[in-house]
Amino acid sequence: MKHDIFSKWIKVVIIGTALIGIGACAYLVPELFRAFKRWYPELSNWVAPWMVLIYVCAVPCFVALVTGWLIADNIGRDKSFTMKNAGLFKLFSLLALGDSIVFGVGSLVYTLLGFNHPGLLLIQMLIVFVGLAIFVCMAALSYLVGKAAALQEDSDLTI
Repeated sequence: MKHDIFSKWIKVVIIGTALIGIGACAYLVPELFRAFKRWYPELSNWVAPWMVLIYVCAVPCFVALVTGWLIADNIGRDKSFTMKNAGLFKLFSLLALGDSIVFGVGSLVYTLLGFNHPGLLLIQMLIVFVGLAIFVCMAALSYLVGKAAALQEDSDLTI
């Protein structure tokens, strides 16, 4: 697959992910919390703190999509192995790490404050683990792209 076609496919996936994220934040999350309030009115005081945490955790996800767009743009210009892309992958990894930490700490704090069901903590820790896995993968990509950029730069200088 040519780099420009690959770049366009990445951008299509990013646009689709952004639309799903916007739809989830604008409609799905509020609707789920309204239903939660109807089903469990005695737990309605849980809704506001959890909505805040979910929306705070959504911000790094959208920043990561912008970062992915910039990477796809560089790939489309046949500049895949550059230090700029290595830095963007590092930023992506740090966003995933930060988001995992915020969500994990928030879940634990809400559990201690009584705004969380202990049975849900396992699912929440799975979400944190997925974020940490993304962090490790993006950090590895950052390292490898940086090494490839250095090799490419050395190769360009010798020719």
